[in-house]
Amino acid sequence: MRNRGIVIVTACALCCLASFALAEDDPDIGGKPLSELIKQLRSDNRGFQMRASKALVEAPAELKPTIAPKVMPLLKSDRENDKFVAAQVLGECGPVARPAIPDLLPMLKGTQYERNRAAAAKALGQILKDAKPDKEVEDVADALISKLNEDYDGYSDVRREAMYAIGMIGPAAKKTIPKFLKGLTDYREHSSEHQMVRQVSAWTCGRMGPLAAEHMDRLLSMLQAEGDQIPEIAEAMGRIGPLNENVVMNLVDRLERLPGGWFPCKASAYGALEVFGPKALPALQYMMRVLRDTPGNRVPIEPLIAATKVCGKIGPAAKDALPLLEKMAKYESHPHAEISKEWHDKLHKAAEEALALVKAGGR
Repeated sequence: MRNRGIVIVTACALCCLASFALAEDDPDIGGKPLSELIKQLRSDNRGFQMRASKALVEAPAELKPTIAPKVMPLLKSDRENDKFVAAQVLGECGPVARPAIPDLLPMLKGTQYERNRAAAAKALGQILKDAKPDKEVEDVADALISKLNEDYDGYSDVRREAMYAIGMIGPAAKKTIPKFLKGLTDYREHSSEHQMVRQVSAWTCGRMGPLAAEHMDRLLSMLQAEGDQIPEIAEAMGRIGPLNENVVMNLVDRLERLPGGWFPCKASAYGALEVFGPKALPALQYMMRVLRDTPGNRVPIEPLIAATKVCGKIGPAAKDALPLLEKMAKYESHPHAEISKEWHDKLHKAAEEALALVKAGGR
């Protein structure tokens, strides 16, 4: 009887282990096993495909290593819809889907549907986000930048996703930087789609940081032409750095010409100057003019906070702004002014930090 009991216990244990292994290989995702969702991805019913794709995209990160190998075979399908949903899912899997790159690269070619080329470009960027340099990364970057150059793609969403993917990869794709100009000058009159390509190209310059310094002149031109519409331009300038005083003064000029209120393009210009630190000194007089304004119903408090931070980052050279910073540190608005305590606290904190930085030079 004892031996029989041991056999039963052992059998139960093996069954449990088998069930556990099966669950690991075919996990439940959104109420359905992975195997069922993979079948749906291959369905002729477009609705089934999209629902399965959505479930796999939203699956927990810890399941991505299990999902990716199951989805990769769909990239070899003869059906364009299969390839499209597979690229979407694999992109969301990130680096664990890197073995899919050899099958994603051919999807960039003009023989594929427009949406497939865009999906492949996006997936490549997601998979290689912040990758370390190697030959495969260089090959992918070359294929992506070609969509704006040698293998020019007539569809703006493909060009946009290709540039965005290069930005996702980051400095490991630096060899493509000289070819960014096509994206930065992608233009058609009254075309928001072409503007989105320029917007993403500016963002990609920012991702490259100082490596993209050769495009600063183009970014300066863009700042004056559409800096009120594309915040990524000033952000890129901030990441590349103040190559000369002209960069600082162009940002100041842009701020002076922007309308009142507070919006992303204004925030990005202040943000760039803040990043410049002491090299933003030529902007000090403008910052002081901003700080002389009294926050209230008609004057937003955000520019005051931003200008305060820039003064602080300039450091001891901003000593002329000390009286204004002290005023900001103690400021209390009129009871009828629509400024919450939270915003008062933000202004006070920014002013106190700026005062400490500016006064530090006198110690």
